[in-house]
Amino acid sequence: MIAGDSIDVHDGFILTGQHSQQDQLQLWYLGTGELAEPIPFDEKLPSASPVQLYSTQFQKNSYDLIIAGGSGSNEVKVFDGDSFFEPCYRIYNLSRACFSADFSNSGDMFAIGGGDGVVRVFDVTKER
Repeated sequence: MIAGDSIDVHDGFILTGQHSQQDQLQLWYLGTGELAEPIPFDEKLPSASPVQLYSTQFQKNSYDLIIAGGSGSNEVKVFDGDSFFEPCYRIYNLSRACFSADFSNSGDMFAIGGGDGVVRVFDVTKER
């Protein structure tokens, strides 16, 4: 079940974020609609409780990163495409769910917003 703004398309792939307690984040082939690969949400940076996603997005300029956030443990994770979309950053202990996440057009910043009425803006710095 996709809830909120939890679908994005890039270069023949569809990114979906499900409002479920497992298999939340998935990549699909645009041409066939078949599952390309699941992206494990809790493999490297485990959440306190399952996160049901409301927002997912590819980074706009390079598509190297994915951002995903939602309810449950009320958190956001950033996934790195250079490491097969392993989580590389986690924003947690939000007082309410994250309902929106968006990268800037240049891809060097992202913002999250949610039920607490606060918009948080972050710089993207990728170490090589």
